[in-house]
Amino acid sequence: MAIGWPYAGTVRPEPDVRAALVLRQPATGGLTISKLSCTGKAPMDILRIIIAIFIPPLGVFLQEGLGKHFWINVILTLLGYVPGIIHALWIIIKR
Repeated sequence: MAIGWPYAGTVRPEPDVRAALVLRQPATGGLTISKLSCTGKAPMDILRIIIAIFIPPLGVFLQEGLGKHFWINVILTLLGYVPGIIHALWIIIKR
């Protein structure tokens, strides 16, 4: 438990590289958790998404490398362009 953490017995969430959780107590009571996105990797994610729409295997390659997801995406793209796009977007967004 960190000093200053107001909720005794709970574990403070670890900071995330892509987003931060902000805990605040509004005047009406209760606890609100807000997710703030940092500008660190967002432009690269947008670029990967645009690439994935036009060339799905390239978008997966930029995200995962030459692993199993790349080859699954190549097969899905050969079987149908739309399944390849859906899979590529899923791989990029799930990170």
